[in-house]
Amino acid sequence: MERKYQFGTSAVLLAVLGGVFITSWASILVRWCGNTSPVIISFYRLAWAGMLLSFWEFSPMHKWRAFRGLGYWEQLGVLAAGVLLALHFVTWIASLQYTTVAQSLILESTHPIWGLMFSWLWLREKPTGLAILAVILGLVGMALSVGVDVSVSWRSVIGDILAVVSAVFVSFYLLIARRLRTALALSVYLPAVYGSAALLLLVIIFIQGRPLVHYPPAVHFWMFLLALGPTILGHSLLNWAARHIRVYYVNFVMLGEPILATLLAYWIFRELPPASFLPGAVLVVSGILVALWEPFARRNNAG
Repeated sequence: MERKYQFGTSAVLLAVLGGVFITSWASILVRWCGNTSPVIISFYRLAWAGMLLSFWEFSPMHKWRAFRGLGYWEQLGVLAAGVLLALHFVTWIASLQYTTVAQSLILESTHPIWGLMFSWLWLREKPTGLAILAVILGLVGMALSVGVDVSVSWRSVIGDILAVVSAVFVSFYLLIARRLRTALALSVYLPAVYGSAALLLLVIIFIQGRPLVHYPPAVHFWMFLLALGPTILGHSLLNWAARHIRVYYVNFVMLGEPILATLLAYWIFRELPPASFLPGAVLVVSGILVALWEPFARRNNAG
């Protein structure tokens, strides 16, 4: 049942909001990495995160024994989560290099739709009317907020497709996180996922024949910050929350990321958002409030 966890609803929702704020910096940090390969950026982001988290709470050897103690399907689920996370990062970062930031964010942020669909089909978590209303408000508001790039070119089409594919990958990734919430402690699960994802990307780098180290010091610094901020703090908070509330709540509140990223881009790069940003932001915030109201209402009614 949804209420069987140690922390209250407020703590879980606060973790989601904090995770979204931190992950909103990801697009800014990726842009500061310039034209560096998405595979390289994703590898360093995950490799640093996996190494740093391997010493969190338990020793690496303890975590390895905990992973080995899992059943076959649980081990496969952890590895699948790593593959999905690696593919999500690569496709999303690549989309930023093919299409506009606004278009990439709006299409990548369609993951609440996939989250609703997949959690219904796989976890049997049927969405409520409020959840569906929240998604509609959020997606319409986000479309207004970031604007839609109506220019058509093969390059932008490729970027748009990559953004949508990345949204599908992250939806499955969060579903696995919820499915495995009782199999492994988060301090064991995350290093295993990040480590397996980094190993996959390392193999791809060697196959492609890309240099592994020879990049400007500034790029290495931004990639380290990607690991420390959006990955270790941001994604860890979202993973933790996905273990305690329904996946589509986490997916939906993540719709606030494009809004925050747009504000950050204006603050840092002086990129003016479209005129429709304000009314769109109001719709997104309204949708988030609708989504957040439901778990509180259910808890109060149950009490």
